[in-house]
Amino acid sequence: MRIGVLLTMGFLEAEAAPVLDAVRILRETGAGLEGFTVAKSRHALEGAAGTVWTAKYALTARPEVDVLVVPGSKGLARAARDLQTELWLEEVWGGLEAVFLGANGAVFLGELGRAPQLVAAHPAYADEVKRYAKLGHETAYAVGKVTTTAGYLFLLGALLDHLQAAGYDITPVLDQMALAFD
Repeated sequence: MRIGVLLTMGFLEAEAAPVLDAVRILRETGAGLEGFTVAKSRHALEGAAGTVWTAKYALTARPEVDVLVVPGSKGLARAARDLQTELWLEEVWGGLEAVFLGANGAVFLGELGRAPQLVAAHPAYADEVKRYAKLGHETAYAVGKVTTTAGYLFLLGALLDHLQAAGYDITPVLDQMALAFD
Protein backbone atom coordinates (compact mmCIF):
# COMPACT_ATOMS: atom_id res chain seq x y z
CA MET A 1 0.00 0.00 0.00
CA ARG A 2 1.39 3.39 -1.02
CA ILE A 3 0.51 6.24 1.34
CA GLY A 4 1.09 9.72 -0.03
CA VAL A 5 1.13 12.77 2.23
CA LEU A 6 0.23 15.92 0.30
CA LEU A 7 2.27 18.90 1.45
CA THR A 8 1.02 22.45 0.90
CA MET A 9 2.47 25.75 2.08
CA GLY A 10 2.01 26.05 5.84
CA PHE A 11 1.17 22.36 6.35
CA LEU A 12 0.95 21.06 9.91
CA GLU A 13 4.13 19.12 10.58
CA ALA A 14 2.45 17.66 13.68
CA GLU A 15 0.07 15.83 11.34
CA ALA A 16 2.44 14.87 8.52
CA ALA A 17 5.35 13.54 10.59
CA PRO A 18 3.45 11.01 12.77
CA VAL A 19 1.81 9.50 9.67
CA LEU A 20 5.16 9.04 7.95
CA ASP A 21 6.75 7.70 11.12
CA ALA A 22 3.95 5.17 11.63
CA VAL A 23 4.46 3.90 8.08
CA ARG A 24 8.22 3.66 8.72
CA ILE A 25 7.67 1.64 11.88
CA LEU A 26 5.35 -0.79 10.10
CA ARG A 27 7.71 -1.13 7.14
CA GLU A 28 10.54 -2.03 9.49
CA THR A 29 8.39 -4.92 10.76
CA GLY A 30 7.94 -6.19 7.20
CA ALA A 31 4.62 -4.58 6.31
CA GLY A 32 4.17 -3.89 2.62
CA LEU A 33 3.74 -0.16 3.05
CA GLU A 34 5.44 2.83 1.54
CA GLY A 35 5.01 6.36 2.82
CA PHE A 36 6.12 9.44 0.95
CA THR A 37 5.47 13.13 0.52
CA VAL A 38 4.10 14.73 -2.61
CA ALA A 39 3.66 18.41 -3.44
CA LYS A 40 3.08 20.69 -6.39
CA SER A 41 6.84 20.83 -6.89
CA ARG A 42 10.00 19.66 -5.20
CA HIS A 43 10.77 23.18 -4.00
CA ALA A 44 11.10 23.65 -0.26
CA LEU A 45 7.85 24.16 1.65
CA GLU A 46 7.70 25.82 5.04
CA GLY A 47 5.41 24.14 7.54
CA ALA A 48 3.30 25.91 10.15
CA ALA A 49 5.98 25.38 12.82
CA GLY A 50 8.72 26.78 10.60
CA THR A 51 10.40 23.57 9.48
CA VAL A 52 11.27 23.30 5.81
CA TRP A 53 10.47 20.12 3.90
CA THR A 54 11.08 19.04 0.33
CA ALA A 55 8.57 16.55 -1.05
CA LYS A 56 9.88 13.25 -2.38
CA TYR A 57 7.67 13.60 -5.46
CA ALA A 58 6.30 16.51 -7.45
CA LEU A 59 2.76 16.05 -8.74
CA THR A 60 4.16 15.87 -12.27
CA ALA A 61 6.00 12.65 -11.34
CA ARG A 62 2.55 11.05 -10.96
CA PRO A 63 3.46 8.67 -8.13
CA GLU A 64 1.01 5.84 -7.57
CA VAL A 65 -1.03 6.57 -4.46
CA ASP A 66 -3.42 4.16 -2.75
CA VAL A 67 -4.10 6.28 0.31
CA LEU A 68 -3.89 10.07 0.33
CA VAL A 69 -3.31 11.99 3.55
CA VAL A 70 -3.87 15.75 3.50
CA PRO A 71 -2.50 17.44 6.64
CA GLY A 72 -4.15 20.62 7.77
CA SER A 73 -2.75 23.89 6.43
CA LYS A 74 -3.61 27.55 6.20
CA GLY A 75 -2.92 27.23 2.47
CA LEU A 76 -5.36 24.43 1.62
CA ALA A 77 -7.98 26.54 -0.15
CA ARG A 78 -5.32 28.16 -2.29
CA ALA A 79 -3.67 24.81 -3.02
CA ALA A 80 -7.00 23.35 -4.16
CA ARG A 81 -7.55 26.26 -6.54
CA ASP A 82 -4.23 25.53 -8.23
CA LEU A 83 -5.00 23.98 -11.63
CA GLN A 84 -2.08 21.52 -11.51
CA THR A 85 -3.18 20.25 -8.10
CA GLU A 86 -6.81 20.02 -9.20
CA LEU A 87 -5.91 18.06 -12.33
CA TRP A 88 -3.64 15.72 -10.36
CA LEU A 89 -6.36 14.97 -7.83
CA GLU A 90 -8.84 14.34 -10.64
CA GLU A 91 -6.36 11.90 -12.19
CA VAL A 92 -5.70 9.90 -9.01
CA TRP A 93 -9.14 10.13 -7.37
CA GLY A 94 -10.65 7.01 -8.93
CA GLY A 95 -7.70 4.85 -7.87
CA LEU A 96 -7.60 6.04 -4.28
CA GLU A 97 -8.64 3.48 -1.71
CA ALA A 98 -8.95 6.10 1.02
CA VAL A 99 -8.41 9.79 1.74
CA PHE A 100 -7.64 11.09 5.23
CA LEU A 101 -7.96 14.79 6.01
CA GLY A 102 -6.32 16.66 8.86
CA ALA A 103 -7.42 19.61 10.99
CA ASN A 104 -9.05 21.60 8.18
CA GLY A 105 -8.62 19.17 5.30
CA ALA A 106 -12.30 19.46 4.41
CA VAL A 107 -11.43 22.90 3.01
CA PHE A 108 -9.22 21.25 0.38
CA LEU A 109 -11.94 18.91 -0.85
CA GLY A 110 -14.59 21.59 -0.37
CA GLU A 111 -12.83 23.90 -2.81
CA LEU A 112 -12.89 21.04 -5.32
CA GLY A 113 -16.53 20.14 -4.70
CA ARG A 114 -15.60 16.78 -3.17
CA ALA A 115 -16.15 17.38 0.57
CA PRO A 116 -18.65 15.09 2.29
CA GLN A 117 -21.74 16.83 3.65
CA LEU A 118 -20.79 16.09 7.28
CA VAL A 119 -17.19 16.59 8.35
CA ALA A 120 -14.89 16.75 11.35
CA ALA A 121 -12.37 19.53 11.89
CA HIS A 122 -10.20 21.04 14.59
CA PRO A 123 -12.11 23.73 16.52
CA ALA A 124 -9.55 26.37 15.49
CA TYR A 125 -10.66 25.90 11.87
CA ALA A 126 -14.40 25.48 12.47
CA ASP A 127 -15.53 28.74 10.85
CA GLU A 128 -13.44 28.11 7.74
CA VAL A 129 -14.64 24.51 7.37
CA LYS A 130 -18.32 25.46 7.85
CA ARG A 131 -18.18 27.31 4.51
CA TYR A 132 -17.82 23.96 2.75
CA ALA A 133 -19.75 21.39 4.78
CA LYS A 134 -21.73 20.77 7.94
CA LEU A 135 -19.38 20.45 10.89
CA GLY A 136 -20.22 17.56 13.20
CA HIS A 137 -19.28 17.05 16.83
CA GLU A 138 -17.19 13.88 16.42
CA THR A 139 -13.40 13.74 15.99
CA ALA A 140 -13.70 11.77 12.74
CA TYR A 141 -16.30 11.03 10.07
CA ALA A 142 -15.88 8.43 7.33
CA VAL A 143 -18.05 8.92 4.25
CA GLY A 144 -17.21 6.67 1.34
CA LYS A 145 -13.46 6.76 0.84
CA VAL A 146 -13.06 10.11 2.64
CA THR A 147 -12.35 10.38 6.37
CA THR A 148 -12.31 13.88 7.82
CA THR A 149 -10.75 14.30 11.25
CA ALA A 150 -10.16 16.89 13.94
CA GLY A 151 -6.52 16.54 12.94
CA TYR A 152 -3.36 15.91 14.88
CA LEU A 153 -3.47 12.50 16.61
CA PHE A 154 -7.06 11.98 15.44
CA LEU A 155 -5.69 11.92 11.88
CA LEU A 156 -3.07 9.35 12.84
CA GLY A 157 -5.68 7.31 14.72
CA ALA A 158 -8.03 7.22 11.73
CA LEU A 159 -5.22 6.06 9.44
CA LEU A 160 -4.14 3.39 11.93
CA ASP A 161 -7.74 2.16 12.16
CA HIS A 162 -7.79 1.86 8.36
CA LEU A 163 -4.51 -0.03 8.31
CA GLN A 164 -5.70 -2.38 11.04
CA ALA A 165 -8.94 -3.04 9.13
CA ALA A 166 -6.80 -3.81 6.07
CA GLY A 167 -5.01 -6.53 8.05
CA TYR A 168 -1.90 -4.71 9.26
CA ASP A 169 -0.75 -5.23 12.84
CA ILE A 170 -0.47 -1.70 14.23
CA THR A 171 0.84 -2.83 17.63
CA PRO A 172 4.45 -1.81 16.83
CA VAL A 173 3.29 1.76 16.14
CA LEU A 174 1.29 1.92 19.34
CA ASP A 175 4.22 0.48 21.30
CA GLN A 176 6.86 2.80 19.84
CA MET A 177 4.72 5.92 19.98
CA ALA A 178 3.26 4.93 23.37
CA LEU A 179 -0.25 5.57 22.10
CA ALA A 180 -3.58 4.01 22.89
CA PHE A 181 -6.59 4.59 20.65
CA ASP A 182 -9.98 3.21 21.65
